Amino acid sequence: MPKIIVLNDPLSADERVALGVSYERKGEIELAAREYARALKKDPSSFHARFNLGNIRLGQKQYDVAKELYLEALELRPGDPRAANNLAWAAILSGVGMESALYRLESALSDPSQRLPSFLDTLGVLLGEMSRVSEAEKIFDEALARCEAADPSCTETVLAEIHEHRKALGLRRRALPAEGNP
Repeated sequence: MPKIIVLNDPLSADERVALGVSYERKGEIELAAREYARALKKDPSSFHARFNLGNIRLGQKQYDVAKELYLEALELRPGDPRAANNLAWAAILSGVGMESALYRLESALSDPSQRLPSFLDTLGVLLGEMSRVSEAEKIFDEALARCEAADPSCTETVLAEIHEHRKALGLRRRALPAEGNP
């Protein structure tokens, strides 16, 4: 009589996530995605597996899939600024769901400790994409002020992105009719 062998996955969901991160760092994106999916099979409530898989799908321009993963991550951790930030980028890049993304990002940033320059930069870009130019300018001003105040999260890369996005907003302002006019 043949023996039936049952294989159990010896790795926990957290270990699968860690393995996925390792694959991502090596540039092996599909292997990373596979590990995040395996982590979710073991633990459907794994925020990090959903968030990281969302990041992969966002990078692959699978915006609808990324949005769904970020929304699920936000169900697990309501108000998480990273998931709200990346949901906003999915909306910006796809052009779909910007109002909802704006609401979630503004809610996440209602806590002053979460108003990091990189998150404010995303908020500014989102507002600009929604033709709310004056509001976007104020948000970029706040992001720059936080950088000037030596916010440790304001790296040279973040600062350069804020300047780049603010410049693009200025170009957008010149291309739009005056606010309040159709």
